[in-house]
Amino acid sequence: MGHQPYRHNAKVMERRSYDPEIPAVTVVTSVHRLTHDGFMYHISGKVTGFANAATDDFLIVAPPEKEGHIIDFNLTMGRGDIDIVTYEGTTTSNDGTPLQSEVFNTNRNSTNTPLQTLFSDPTITDVGTLIHTSWMPPTSTGTGQSASGFVGGGQGEEWTIVPAEKYLMRITNNSGSTIDYRYEFKWYEADYT
Repeated sequence: MGHQPYRHNAKVMERRSYDPEIPAVTVVTSVHRLTHDGFMYHISGKVTGFANAATDDFLIVAPPEKEGHIIDFNLTMGRGDIDIVTYEGTTTSNDGTPLQSEVFNTNRNSTNTPLQTLFSDPTITDVGTLIHTSWMPPTSTGTGQSASGFVGGGQGEEWTIVPAEKYLMRITNNSGSTIDYRYEFKWYEADYT
């Protein structure tokens, strides 16, 4: 379905700069505004039985002819030591399992759907260029200690990604145990045309 037309002319654009419920210029953050305008998307899920020394891959295929904007890739892990690496220009022989049915517009009143596509378990023939690394350190498991989870591991700042490019986010479990984890992606596709 893609995006619905949003602004058609200068008069409409000026009118939309004001909050529709109170007579004031919009002064919210960009992300807040993008959410209200129906251009913010979200996916989250839980993976169980992530074996020690295993890798889990997520593939992002950027929208064609349009910049994508990844604002958050967040993980909550059952325990560390975890490596998270992101590659650009990934080559696949199979993009994997589509996750589009799990993607939601964060404005539940909007009918916009994303142009960016996400997949799990792609078949990688070339990872591409390493552009980001993140590490969740080992958790303590000595006498009287417990392996506590981590919150906030991810890619960090917003990334503006190249149109039609493939991006690989690879998670590697170095914890010494089979663990569970939760993932969350948030991105926007502004389309004020």
